[in-house]
Amino acid sequence: MINIVITLSWLLVSLALQAQTNLDSLYLVWQDESQPDSVRAKAYDDYIWDGFLYSNPDTAAILADELIAFGINIENLIVQTTGLNTKGISYAVKGDYPKALDYFTQGLKIYAQLGDQEGIGSSLGNIGNIYMNLGDYPKAMDYHTRSLKIEEQLGNQKGISVSLGNIGGIYQYQEDLPKVLDYFTRSLKIEEQLGDQQGIAIMLGNIGIIYTEQGDYPKAMDYNTRRLKIYEQLDDQLGIATSLTNIGTNYLKQGDYPKALDYQTRSLKLREQMGDQRGIVTSLNNIGRSYVDQGDSPKALSYCQKGYDLAVTIGALNEQKYACQCLYDAYKAMGKGNEALLYLEKIQVVDDSLHSEE
Repeated sequence: MINIVITLSWLLVSLALQAQTNLDSLYLVWQDESQPDSVRAKAYDDYIWDGFLYSNPDTAAILADELIAFGINIENLIVQTTGLNTKGISYAVKGDYPKALDYFTQGLKIYAQLGDQEGIGSSLGNIGNIYMNLGDYPKAMDYHTRSLKIEEQLGNQKGISVSLGNIGGIYQYQEDLPKVLDYFTRSLKIEEQLGDQQGIAIMLGNIGIIYTEQGDYPKAMDYNTRRLKIYEQLDDQLGIATSLTNIGTNYLKQGDYPKALDYQTRSLKLREQMGDQRGIVTSLNNIGRSYVDQGDSPKALSYCQKGYDLAVTIGALNEQKYACQCLYDAYKAMGKGNEALLYLEKIQVVDDSLHSEE
């Protein structure tokens, strides 16, 4: 076991050094005015993605503004749209969904103006994800279904896989688990055929969540552990944080509170380092739920209140509902009926918002 840990640590250090070298190279290409504009723009976009998008989304948004300005200056709509989409993703990572939606919509309009079907398909998928995070499932399904049709027409296997996974995600929120597993499994098969480790990791984790919800904890642990190993090899901090969350949830469902808290706390620390607002809410709520289930209501109140407040700030309805349920259960366990009733009413308000469009 010691040898494995040492080998893995060395691998992560090597990947980090290589990543920094790649970032330096990309930035030099961006600064080299003798290079074609399209090459410079691609290098700068890769620089933003690889160096900042998930680890420091605030910086990524600022750098994306430079890319947008560059596209406007050289009168290149593709470069401009690339910057808009990257900025949209930076806001999505932070949990600022209204701003993310605005930038994705601007990008979609330009792709439609250009008749760029690949760009249209990707933009539709991005917008669909925002509506899914906002709890507007009918709109999310509409955008993802349109995206899937375009990807199928283009024969874009990666795009098909992403759309299948996104549609599966909508069914997951609607708790239609058989359909979820169908879409996720179809997506995983395509990712394995493509040999895309990032895509494989995402779908392994998604399927692991479903097995957790079904109570098949050994299968869930197998999928989530495989996912975590891939992300550790890729040195993907966001992926590692998400994997830790999923494993922690698995332990929580089994009543192993010490392990659940350990994994959720490790995930929270990573998310705070990255500034991942939605992820922070998820981790806070999960830690609060762990304390509720083991009978420590005061600690539960502290974490779930923080989770609720942040969820309201970023407009994340599903996370608000989860936090309210946690607060309701904690106050009820403490015998504080009036406070519990307040959050029960808030759950109903959030439910009404989630289902208003439907």
